[in-house]
Amino acid sequence: MQINIREFSFLNDLWDRIDIIEVEERKMKKLVLTMLSIAGMMLFTALPAKACTSYYVGKDCTKDGTTMYGRTEDISSRKDKVYKVIQAKHVGKNAVYKDESGATEFQAPIKVDTTYRYTICRDNEGDEDGYFGEFGTNSKGVTMSATTSASAAKSIRQYDPYVKNTGITEENLTDYILCQASTAREGVEILADVMDTIGAGEGNGLFIADKNEVWYFEMLLGHNYCAIKMPSNKAAVIPNCLVIGDVDLSDKENVIASPNLVKIAKDNGFYVSAQDGKGDINVKLSYTGKGYSAGNADRIRGGQYLLTGQDNTAIYTDDYQDIFINAKNVTVEKLYEVAGYRYEDMNFGRNISRVIGVKSSAECHIFQIDSSMPAELATVQWVCMGNADMSTFVPFYGALLTDVSRAYKMEAHNYNSRAAYWIFRNVGFLCEDGDNRTAYGKGVKQFYTAYMTKMEELQKNVNAQMLNVYKNDKKNLEYYATKLGIAIGNETMDFAKAMYMDIQTCKTNGTKYETSSLSADDIEYDLSMVTAPAKKADDTKPVTPAKPSAPARVQVRAKALKGKKVKVSLKKTAEAKGYEVGIVAVGRKARDFFQKRG
Repeated sequence: MQINIREFSFLNDLWDRIDIIEVEERKMKKLVLTMLSIAGMMLFTALPAKACTSYYVGKDCTKDGTTMYGRTEDISSRKDKVYKVIQAKHVGKNAVYKDESGATEFQAPIKVDTTYRYTICRDNEGDEDGYFGEFGTNSKGVTMSATTSASAAKSIRQYDPYVKNTGITEENLTDYILCQASTAREGVEILADVMDTIGAGEGNGLFIADKNEVWYFEMLLGHNYCAIKMPSNKAAVIPNCLVIGDVDLSDKENVIASPNLVKIAKDNGFYVSAQDGKGDINVKLSYTGKGYSAGNADRIRGGQYLLTGQDNTAIYTDDYQDIFINAKNVTVEKLYEVAGYRYEDMNFGRNISRVIGVKSSAECHIFQIDSSMPAELATVQWVCMGNADMSTFVPFYGALLTDVSRAYKMEAHNYNSRAAYWIFRNVGFLCEDGDNRTAYGKGVKQFYTAYMTKMEELQKNVNAQMLNVYKNDKKNLEYYATKLGIAIGNETMDFAKAMYMDIQTCKTNGTKYETSSLSADDIEYDLSMVTAPAKKADDTKPVTPAKPSAPARVQVRAKALKGKKVKVSLKKTAEAKGYEVGIVAVGRKARDFFQKRG
């Protein structure tokens, strides 16, 4: 029996208590096996899944009219993530996608002759459980965040079991769809087709979007699913559970669902009608049969409170509650707070089951979409390596990137001070626990909060600069986006390195790092960071060489003198810059004279 350690949070907690970071892969395998032995039959009891948390804010709920969505990935505080670009590849007709990692046997058709280039944030290639591409953007402007693990009730899985090993899973979802989807809807249809014909290997919730729309897709059972277009006037915080409620299957513009979504529920006794009395089914109640568990409800409550200022304590009741909420003036900075939120200003009156900003978040991301911009520039992909509680987001134009800095794409399963993941995680290791949070975390949070405020403002100016490049120098758009991404990534890593050194000094001196020595005024972010591309030979018109002009005519007079001498007189000519004298033809005597003279 294969066990995916990613799914057991108690193992994650044990792993986070291990102080040895740099271990050989062989020793690590032995350690994991030991942990499994200690856990014993606990593996087969009900255990909370990883606390990945998704968030969505429609454009009518944001301060600047952009749409935002994203997620935190909870797996381990020592899980290297690699952010890189997968180049386009000609695959020909009737090509088949295969899981190159070898972790699964998933195969499915590719619908394009040449795949699209895309960015991806994956696990290290050395990890045995596969790639797990968590988010990315392709060259068509299609974006994905996958996944928030969520399953249908165990009692109903028997009616449409998950297709283990060969079904599509989190391990290959993002790579498979981004390599070929030209729009968000097409991405949804590609996944729906795979579930119809091949099936899903597990339950999941995920986002697929483009500049015009955002879809949330729930993989309910092996071949049953439901996807809805997210409303522009609502926001949502989505933990590890199914959340799609009432749906009207006749609304083809906003709902895409499996053909048997209602039938299988009715035939097997788990159907629950739409609570509004208008739709065809309530998906959440039908496929889970209950409200929200404490761990999931805590995150919904905390996230909603931060976005709205209202404390929804009713979320713990068994009564159904629509996941959508009203929110106003939400910013990227506010979603940064959500991603790292630990409910510091809330009173739960008890131990909290699960916070959003867990230290075991390996990465977090926010997609900010401006529908007024061209598709290439519409989406800014904000990337956070490590947990947002003690790290920060860096902006990239994902649709245009042809490369990233060496540090972001560096494969480093163990600690490596040159890898972006470990650079940002270094700070977290020093200040996220216990007394260290008080001693050092305050200064870190102070700077990163100021950084996000400044960066969100600077991004507006950069958007205007990039739009100008789009209009006047479009052939170099990818160049500027790539160089700018590398520059701002490197600059932000330098800030993290500086904080790390400052905190180390404080530890040595026994002082607190309450106020960061860094300032948001130190941030530089615009196209002045990028050197203009060198002009290629074909960028300039070939210069036609001028035809050589005929030598100016010069009047020459020669007079014989005594002693076999000759006097030559030249009449100056305005066109001439100098004179050369040569003998074209001479008489026999003159010839003999010159020959004798050498």
